[in-house]
Amino acid sequence: MPIPSAFHGPDDGALRLNRTPLVFDILGPDLVHSILPDRVRLVLHTNPSSLKVNKQRQVDRIQTLGGFVEQHWGDATQEVSADGTTGGLVRLYTGLTSATSSAVAGGSRRETIAYDKFLDIMAMFHSNGAVHDAFGNIAIQGAIKLTFDEGSYIGWFQNFSMSESAETPYRFTYSFSFIVSKEITTWRTTR
Repeated sequence: MPIPSAFHGPDDGALRLNRTPLVFDILGPDLVHSILPDRVRLVLHTNPSSLKVNKQRQVDRIQTLGGFVEQHWGDATQEVSADGTTGGLVRLYTGLTSATSSAVAGGSRRETIAYDKFLDIMAMFHSNGAVHDAFGNIAIQGAIKLTFDEGSYIGWFQNFSMSESAETPYRFTYSFSFIVSKEITTWRTTR
């Protein structure tokens, strides 16, 4: 019996049940079209425990002979930061596992859905929207599109950290920050 996913797509009623997932996509150089196959996106196995969108006003103050002149330029570059944990490292038929070796009876944590999803987000952080050729050179530089709740944020990962502790041997803790170059906001109403 397979372990069901928490999110199957926008038409499964997840939005009505207040289960809005955090979705990642890789955009091409035009920063509009996805370079991933149709209907393929990275959806986190569990949503982050905190997600912060940091915005600040960009104001330049210039001193002149007559006093200070302020120039207001709108919002400065934004940053989205998140903290969270992976889902439990659960293997089918054997339950929770913290074993790192595949030689252990019942298998290791590397054969779990949560570990697989965590490797996907790590790979997205390492590529950061770039597609490499056979020699390791960047062939196409795209961007990452992060979609959550009210809109989408297009940009690149700035940093990503991961930790593992003995108190919670069945999951990883992670945090990342994401520099935003463009924000697309969608307003939802009850009508």
